[in-house]
Amino acid sequence: MTDRLTILLLTKNEAGNIGPLIAGIKRELQSAQPVFLVMDASSDSTAQEAEQAGATVISDPSPYGVALTRGLREADSEWVMVLDADGSHRPQDALKLWQARDEADLVVGSRFVAGGGSEVRGFRLWLSRRLAWLFSTLASLPARDVSSGFRLYRRALFADASPQARFFNVQPELLAHAALKGARVKEVGIYYAPRGQGKSKARVLRFGLAFLRSLWAIRRRLKARSST
Repeated sequence: MTDRLTILLLTKNEAGNIGPLIAGIKRELQSAQPVFLVMDASSDSTAQEAEQAGATVISDPSPYGVALTRGLREADSEWVMVLDADGSHRPQDALKLWQARDEADLVVGSRFVAGGGSEVRGFRLWLSRRLAWLFSTLASLPARDVSSGFRLYRRALFADASPQARFFNVQPELLAHAALKGARVKEVGIYYAPRGQGKSKARVLRFGLAFLRSLWAIRRRLKARSST
């Protein structure tokens, strides 16, 4: 299984985005010969488009965090790369994460390190930066961009993860899992672009509140471990 790669995509109504994304990743990561696994909760033609592009599609209406955890368990490869299926994560940045795998067990695509950036502005970016500061200050997680969903996981270290988070706050919980495992974490700069077709499913206020709940739970877990 050495250096085998699964691209895990969690989708909900991403027809028009999923096909071009898979084609772009195949082009950028052709030497890795990635296998595509799509966990789909769509009511449009996303599943058919993904299958036509060569992906294996599993129908799964679970919330994001639950589907992500399932995908990490079910992937059959040493490495699992997760990225958004809406076009906001670029295939050329997938290559940057893949090339950093020898230096880490978890590679995080980050907007907040050298080479990173975001075309998305306003309250959503402000919230992401504030959350990054809070988690860095209060939980000392091993990455700045704690909400980034663009990641490369060494699957063996995360297949047993059992985060409590059901939504996007699964991201810092998996960082806490990495810290508790003593995993090497590396951030590489990525550019966050506006989504392609369709509408965002993110609910920013719910997103922020869920992250704050996870923050206190993570602090307790890390403190408990440090005191033993």
